[in-house]
Amino acid sequence: MNDIEKGIPPMEQSPKIRASLGSERADTVKDLQQHLQRYLNLKEGAVERIGLLKAKDLPKNYQAQREALHDERLDGVTIAVVPDDLWVKGSQPSESSAEKQLILIKQSYFEARENPDEIAWMIHELAHCQNFLDSESAEAYQKNTQTFAFDDLKTEHSYPNNPVEQRAFTKQFKYLKEQDKSRENVLAMLSEHYDKENFPFFNRLLDSVYS
Repeated sequence: MNDIEKGIPPMEQSPKIRASLGSERADTVKDLQQHLQRYLNLKEGAVERIGLLKAKDLPKNYQAQREALHDERLDGVTIAVVPDDLWVKGSQPSESSAEKQLILIKQSYFEARENPDEIAWMIHELAHCQNFLDSESAEAYQKNTQTFAFDDLKTEHSYPNNPVEQRAFTKQFKYLKEQDKSRENVLAMLSEHYDKENFPFFNRLLDSVYS
């Protein structure tokens, strides 16, 4: 049951979030809104409820993740804070559209006061945006999403066992290790979002990071 069904009114965006793109070119903001309108299949006017801000303007508790990638190019990545009743990714609280340098994040997750982004999805999504910028072309990036990173761990689909996710999860795990998260703690957090068949891939990456 979602918040609407429970009778809980949707959250409003804070003026700070709405104002973050105040100096952004109007046509750029419009393009992003049109993309979000299509992707989320929104009713007319609903897109205005999605807050947009730049990565450089992220709240303090997210800045350490951005800074850990040591890449000023990521300052310009747009973060779309999506109200819970408009979210379409189920239990996954974030996703990236790297070719658009855009990250979507569920509002209640983004604004959580207790253990905010404990699993560090923000650095994961920023790493996708960084990977895209480092790629030879959009086609090369997309090809890597469909290629297996470890042939001996092949499953029916190449997600998450592909070079794009390999890079993002590795950066995420390294950051978590630096935050004194144990390997067991990381596995426990991942188990909330992934099936058992994905864990040989995660363990391969964790072996590298925690060895």
